[in-house]
Amino acid sequence: MSIFASILRMAYKLSGAKKAFALPEDALQKEIEKQNRHRGVFTPTDRKAYYETITVNGFPCLIVRERPKPSERAILYFFGGGMVIGPDKGDLPVMRKLCRETGCDVWFPFYPLCMEHCITETYAMVYECYRKMIELYGGGNVSTCGFSSGGALALGIAAHNNAQPEPLPQPRHIVAVSPGEVPWNDAEKARMQALNESDVSIDYAFMVTVERFMRHGCENVPDYMISGSRGNFTGVGDIHFFYQTGKCPLYGVRPPEDGALLLYAADLQGGKGGLCKNRGHFEEMRLETVV
Repeated sequence: MSIFASILRMAYKLSGAKKAFALPEDALQKEIEKQNRHRGVFTPTDRKAYYETITVNGFPCLIVRERPKPSERAILYFFGGGMVIGPDKGDLPVMRKLCRETGCDVWFPFYPLCMEHCITETYAMVYECYRKMIELYGGGNVSTCGFSSGGALALGIAAHNNAQPEPLPQPRHIVAVSPGEVPWNDAEKARMQALNESDVSIDYAFMVTVERFMRHGCENVPDYMISGSRGNFTGVGDIHFFYQTGKCPLYGVRPPEDGALLLYAADLQGGKGGLCKNRGHFEEMRLETVV
């Protein structure tokens, strides 16, 4: 483990964040509401990049560009937060760096959170962003990227696309940093619970509780929106997974020594899709992955 990862791991432990995710549902909801008071939609005022905000399905989407005119390619970038916690301005330097080092525009949807919306509404909004991007940049020129639950959405775009009657071109690349999913069966739940001590940031209990938030009272939710590994990823160019040691066992269900972390890419087996890679520690991610 690198020094950076070790410091980050210790910081998470000292923050007590994991304890908050283990709270009973009512107390957890209050904690989420408290955190969201200081998070949400933001409009950059600096001149470090070119910014534009559009409305997609009634929700804002921030577009960040290196130059005034659209680039040839773009990245659909998703913030993390368990589908229930909103973004903060800390994502902005990441978006500018992606623009600067990849030459891509970055689209950042402020997608509907599952404290007030069903996950189907979240998918409807982000998929409409993706459709608009394909119209503007063309097929094969749009990649998806995200951290934690945002990583799940980066993957979910491909699964959702394959569930459409007339799918769009699949993402050029998918970069999923520590993506999570709700355990699908008792065996996965048992595995997650057994590995709970390995994760310093998210408690196992949250990965079970969050399903109720995601469904938000809706019964007809596609399986892949709850558990990403239920999706069909046929046709994807490639998928890159990044996990920080110690977080991988909980989120990936399978420990890192199992190899390529194919849980999310089960349908890529047998040559149906593209390449699924495990590049190791998340801090080793290189931006050329999404070019």
